[in-house]
Amino acid sequence: MGRYLGPRTKICRRLGFMIYENSNVEKAFLKREQETFRRKQSEYGRRLLEKQKVMYYYGMREGQMRKFFNLARRTKGNTSKAFLIACERRLDNAVHSAGFAASRAQARQLICHGNVRVNGKRVDIASFMVGTGDAITISERTGVRKVVTGIVERKSGYAAPDWIAVDPKNLVAKVVRLPVRDDVRLPVNEQLLVEFFSR
Repeated sequence: MGRYLGPRTKICRRLGFMIYENSNVEKAFLKREQETFRRKQSEYGRRLLEKQKVMYYYGMREGQMRKFFNLARRTKGNTSKAFLIACERRLDNAVHSAGFAASRAQARQLICHGNVRVNGKRVDIASFMVGTGDAITISERTGVRKVVTGIVERKSGYAAPDWIAVDPKNLVAKVVRLPVRDDVRLPVNEQLLVEFFSR
């Protein structure tokens, strides 16, 4: 999957939300936010903006987003909520939400390098969807555990979402239940997402 490597502050200002977990980006975002001129948006522009929020927040590309949307459409219940919950269940998001990575990009790197285990088995696919009862652990490699332990210590006081139970000492996170819409911390209008992908 391709990654966005361009200016992050520009993306945050365009979306009007701090998408990236980076103090330097946040400072620049807050400094320029009052200076940003907002153009009147078309209906398509509003839908596109909501899609881009999810795309940059979870680090996905359009093709992968459509796969997740099609999966949500086949799920019983509200399609828009099912789509956001599917995104929230991604392994890279779960690793980040557990506090084992400073950002979702770093969580993807840990996963793609084979440093994350799910129920004791190596998983190197960032879009892998976790389920209830899954145990997420970090590789026993000394260097990797040292890095992750350092991140956990720097994020002391961080509260993981209710759907994940974290043992920071042993670097273990367990999915105690599936996430629900209220667990999604991204402010997004999911109905506009459905309208965008259904067009």
